Amino acid sequence: MVAINHSPLTSIVFNRALNLAQQEQAKLTLLHWLADLTAIDPGFQSGGTFGFYPINTGLSQSLREETLQLQIEQAKTWLQEYCDRATVLNISTEYQHHFGEPGATISSAAQEWNADPIVLSRHDHSAIAEFFVGSVSNHVVDRANCSVVVIKDTNPDRDK
Repeated sequence: MVAINHSPLTSIVFNRALNLAQQEQAKLTLLHWLADLTAIDPGFQSGGTFGFYPINTGLSQSLREETLQLQIEQAKTWLQEYCDRATVLNISTEYQHHFGEPGATISSAAQEWNADPIVLSRHDHSAIAEFFVGSVSNHVVDRANCSVVVIKDTNPDRDK
């Protein structure tokens, strides 16, 4: 299973998962999640930095629903592009998108799918960012019932 979002590391994480799937002749499952970061702090509007996209942004209910549907459709298109890349290499691939806190969502999906390993990225965010959103990779490593391959961002200037 590969957990992907719209971070700068997504291509690297996906390629690593592709390599593992080829080596092991395994099926690849892609997971993407939409998280409601405004539940953490209503003023927090920079979720895209972390690859999370706020669902509840103080908009009217109908506009929120439209925005959510647009995000879902964009995620499906984006995930299908990754599936197509894997299919060309004869790797059986499927995708799902879920809602919820990323760490718990990844851990839960991996257990449900009996995944092994989980491939995901780690971003070295500032201490304040980790305080607000936590470390998804730490959560997954601590709670996963399988191996976890963590791809670390080695570019220290990426978030600057």
